Amino acid sequence: MSAAILSLSAVAFTLEYGVSNVANLAHGEILTVGAYAAYLVQQATGNAVLAAVAAALAGGLMALAMHVTVIDQFVRRGTGTMVIFIATLGMSFVIQNVLVVIFGAANVAYTIPQGAPHQVGPFLWTAAEGEILLSALAITVVLYLIIQHTKFGKSVRAVSQNRDLARVSGIDARRVASLTWFLAGLVAGYAGFVLAESVGTFSPSFGFSFFLITLTAAVAGGLGKPFSTIAGAVIVGIVLEFTGGYVSSSYELAFAFAILALVVLARPRGLFTRARQSIFE
Repeated sequence: MSAAILSLSAVAFTLEYGVSNVANLAHGEILTVGAYAAYLVQQATGNAVLAAVAAALAGGLMALAMHVTVIDQFVRRGTGTMVIFIATLGMSFVIQNVLVVIFGAANVAYTIPQGAPHQVGPFLWTAAEGEILLSALAITVVLYLIIQHTKFGKSVRAVSQNRDLARVSGIDARRVASLTWFLAGLVAGYAGFVLAESVGTFSPSFGFSFFLITLTAAVAGGLGKPFSTIAGAVIVGIVLEFTGGYVSSSYELAFAFAILALVVLARPRGLFTRARQSIFE
């Protein structure tokens, strides 16, 4: 399940990076906002489907707000990437502290009935875990169809390859980037919902912790390449599941950083990226 959830978070992160060329360090907070939105709706309605929809919408709106109010303002002024990078870190801390003010710093318990476990080949899955896996696969297919077979997807690829040339060609690069961030936020918000459901408890900092693993998966697959990122997320997720099972899950971040270090040393552009390949090919 970790690989499925990680793939959702990682593909959302790489979509943001692809159209803005900025590593969004506040990406984890999109997951956190999605988790809190799902929690509030679940408490009010008791309906998991509505909670999932609320999480996705909250994540999409949060990502769009990040892009419109901060990222796009810096990009329009031609600000250096490092400055924007630091600004996203500042956004992360601001959002975390706002959530602390609203909900407190203590963990929130979030449980949804998992259903009886079922044997599927060599695997033992609950109904909820099966739904998470199927939803992750469905979202991946939808993203593929959008990026590869729609006019919007063609515009996304154009902006990611050369923003100025895309603008000259008549593409509204700002609108495309904003819509892409909203789409990425929808996916990340939903990832926050399923992550909170899987973990069972969360706090204002839980998305930031998961972001460090997301970054490892994105770099492993190739920054800016959504479908290679999914492959990287699956590899990282499986490795972390095995190491957590045989060693200890408390060392998960340490193993993630070890993987990140090895990838950066051996294949700094990602395991599935060729040197001259564009980021969305």
